[in-house]
Amino acid sequence: MKSTTKNLLRKAVTEALDTKDDAAAFELLGLLLDSPSQRDVEPAVPALPAACDVVTGPAHDYHHWAKFIREHFIPFMHMNGRSRFTSYELFSWMQNCGLLSLTTGDIETHQDGKPVWRNITSNALKNLKQQGIIHAPAWAKDYTIQTAKSVQGLLNGT
Repeated sequence: MKSTTKNLLRKAVTEALDTKDDAAAFELLGLLLDSPSQRDVEPAVPALPAACDVVTGPAHDYHHWAKFIREHFIPFMHMNGRSRFTSYELFSWMQNCGLLSLTTGDIETHQDGKPVWRNITSNALKNLKQQGIIHAPAWAKDYTIQTAKSVQGLLNGT
C-alpha cells in the first residue's frame, strides 16, 4: 500500500473517531493494517515460544508493563478481533509472546509464590484503567479495551 494511501486512511480513521463512529474507524483501521504486502509475508510461527531472556537488574516498574501492554497486547487483541480479555489471558500471552524481557528482579517471587512481574503488571492494568484505555469494575479480572482510545493509540504509535 502506498504511503499516501496509508496517510489518507489514517486521516479517515481520525475523522471517524472524531464523529464517534467506532465501527467505521475499525473497518478503516483494518484496511490500514491489512495491506496486501503484509498478507503476502507471514512470519513463520515457531512450534514453541523462544526462551525468555533474563538480565540482571531490578524489577521493571508498572510504567514499563503498561507500555508493554499498550504497544504489544492491545494491538494483538485488535488484530484478532477481540476487545475483551481476562488478566489470566494477558499473563499467559505475555509468558508466551516471545517479546517478554525480564530482569532478575522481575522473576523474584513474593511470599505467596507469585512472580514480582505479575503483581507489578496488575498495577499496570490499574494504570491503564485510570488512563481510560481499558475498563473493568473494581477488583474484576475481566477487561474491555476502550475502542476509541485504543485505536487512536495505534494510529499515534503510543
